[in-house]
Amino acid sequence: MRDRFKWVAFLLLFCSFTCPARAAQYVIMITIDGLRAEMIDDPLMPSPFLKMMSREGLRIGRVIGVPPAATYPSHTTLVTGEVPARHRVFYNRPFLWNKDTARISYWYADSIAVPTIWQRVHEAGMKTASLFWPVSTGSPYIDYNVPEFWSLDYSCDQMAYIKPFCTPLGILDELEQNACGKLDTITYQAGSLQRDGRTAAMANYLMNHYQPRLMTIHLITTDYSQHALGTKSQRLLQDMASADHAVGTILENLRLTHRLDSTVVLVMGDHGFCDYSQTLSPNVWLTRAGLLSEQPGGEWKACFYGGGNTSFLYLRQGNDTKTLRRIRQLLQELPDAERSLFRVVEKDELTEKGADPAAVLALEPKVGVAVTNLRTGEVVTQRTGGTHGFLSGQDATTLIAFGAGIEPGHQDSIRQTAIAPWILRLLGIEQ
Repeated sequence: MRDRFKWVAFLLLFCSFTCPARAAQYVIMITIDGLRAEMIDDPLMPSPFLKMMSREGLRIGRVIGVPPAATYPSHTTLVTGEVPARHRVFYNRPFLWNKDTARISYWYADSIAVPTIWQRVHEAGMKTASLFWPVSTGSPYIDYNVPEFWSLDYSCDQMAYIKPFCTPLGILDELEQNACGKLDTITYQAGSLQRDGRTAAMANYLMNHYQPRLMTIHLITTDYSQHALGTKSQRLLQDMASADHAVGTILENLRLTHRLDSTVVLVMGDHGFCDYSQTLSPNVWLTRAGLLSEQPGGEWKACFYGGGNTSFLYLRQGNDTKTLRRIRQLLQELPDAERSLFRVVEKDELTEKGADPAAVLALEPKVGVAVTNLRTGEVVTQRTGGTHGFLSGQDATTLIAFGAGIEPGHQDSIRQTAIAPWILRLLGIEQ
């Protein structure tokens, strides 16, 4: 009975946010890559704007992600409301059946198999804008779009490279001239402290000059330091201050242009982070057993693919029950020092959570362990850093809603799939 009343209370709070008395004029959805609740709540974290928004707006403590909780599938869920099994963006980089995927990502919007909120808003006659959002390149439904996209030639001028992929043509030149200054490997390097602030300047220019009803913005800096150094580094404090200042700059612009009372600002992560001190490379077992080539492109019968911090098993022949039995036996016979580092996730659980239907099982490591796609070397190594992509929610993110019609409040948790429908309701678009 207590659980029933708790669920009813959640529905009331949910409806108070998603069904305000009047629709918002504008919605700005900002993701801070790798945002954890502690990055807002910890008094030592330099996040004064997010702390203010959390006090005065609606705070969702935990946003439970999709499998795996990684940047590209998560960002696609945020703009579709669907799990990867439906929207078809399964990882940051697609699994290409034993081919090298190290430099390829799901860049293009036509990878998404279901309608997006960009499409719904655009078809309702409203303008849309997006800055550095994954899986947005080439979207016909984003009126002003600077997508997350890059050349495979890492020596080239990446910002010059993406200009032909920005819409309308010439919009990035316009932003450089009027908003953010020249963007290059010095002023806009991925992971640099300058990047988030320049992204905010672009967002403010688009809002002031083109008034998009929906804008999606991806701030990336906090992801880099957490991967490299974990969740407690001095560099993360600096990156958090940068991201928080970018959000504050957007809020200040809304106030100065008298749009704060007509705009809902949503700030959230795509995933959280967990520290690790060991790595696990399950493909080494397969190469030693003769089931996988040491290099991509060779003969193979099975392959583990690390999507975030879960390793999904694929069979070259999906009905190869003999190879699957052999792998199960291999896993059962591992020494305790290796077998104790993970749990086997069966097909039923993967299906229930919306993972890639082609995966036959998965290995989810315990917290403190990161998975890799390495095929040779040691199975277990000692290494430190930060990771994400669990199936069990250890790396949940958080969310704040602030602005027009949003009453202060707090909710323990929601699923990431609920956010896209929120946004459509906020803009008065029928489901």
